Amino acid sequence: MARLVVITNFNAGRNRSRPELIRRLTRETGGECVVAEDLESIRRATREAVNQGAEILAVNGGDGTVHGALTELMGLDTEPPDLAVVPGGTTNMTANDLNDNGPLEGSLRRLAEQAGLPAQERVHVDRPLLKVTRQGTATQYGFFLGAGVILDGMEHFRSKVGSRGLRGELAAGISVLRGLAGMASGEGAWVASHRTAFVQRQGGRRHDDQVLLIATSLERLLLGMRPWWGSDDGPIHLTSIRRRPRAIVRRMRSLLFGRPHPRMTESEGYFSENTAGFDLYADGRFALDGEVFSVEPGEAVSVEATRPVRFLRLDQPGK
Repeated sequence: MARLVVITNFNAGRNRSRPELIRRLTRETGGECVVAEDLESIRRATREAVNQGAEILAVNGGDGTVHGALTELMGLDTEPPDLAVVPGGTTNMTANDLNDNGPLEGSLRRLAEQAGLPAQERVHVDRPLLKVTRQGTATQYGFFLGAGVILDGMEHFRSKVGSRGLRGELAAGISVLRGLAGMASGEGAWVASHRTAFVQRQGGRRHDDQVLLIATSLERLLLGMRPWWGSDDGPIHLTSIRRRPRAIVRRMRSLLFGRPHPRMTESEGYFSENTAGFDLYADGRFALDGEVFSVEPGEAVSVEATRPVRFLRLDQPGK
């Protein structure tokens, strides 16, 4: 059996409510359970697991936990082990894409099955990461970057939805819809303060006055949403919406599931392309896998794709 290390964040949403079950299922994988509940311990656990020769490194936590582990891992000068992501957090957008929305307990059981297989027989899925670089700061790695109204939606989720005990993709989806509704009506705090811009790498064209921007290398977001429709072959799905887009309420379903209305064009306030990279000029903040970073006015944030990274699939075979 492969040497397996499972980094577990018991402060993460789903893990927090059933720690004894998670401990038992982790023991049954045959792996070593390493508890890590803040960024520094997550980074340290990742570094030690790789240095000690882990053949499979699994991260059981939310998107922020995964972001911390991947950022540490990508900074190491070594070939990474097989990776796995267990959906132990609140929204688990990364895990749900990689594992086709598999449940927490089933993912741990499937992890045990995968660890018992020879390396060449394990089932994988490949995804590039977003490499996010700013001058004078450490490079960050993740799967989902958001700016503008996305930050307001995150705050709405934490203060209005999550604080009432609602969890999971459906709860987060409520905040997504709330943000789009705010854009449609031009509500003050949801729209007025945002002036994000980005520059395309191909052609160097700058897009100003954007109120929402997302970039991801995932193939599925919350509730199966796929809000991109670019025809290019780039690994990053980039979508932005300009201030006061035309008919956003009528076109909301088309936007969220990547089936664009013929009039969802740049002149109407909608932009989407698949790209290898771009430069972001955020209006003070941006988020990467739920972690918020501050930026100075006019500061360029470089976003580009890494080579594909291999992850074990933890959904049931044949699903």
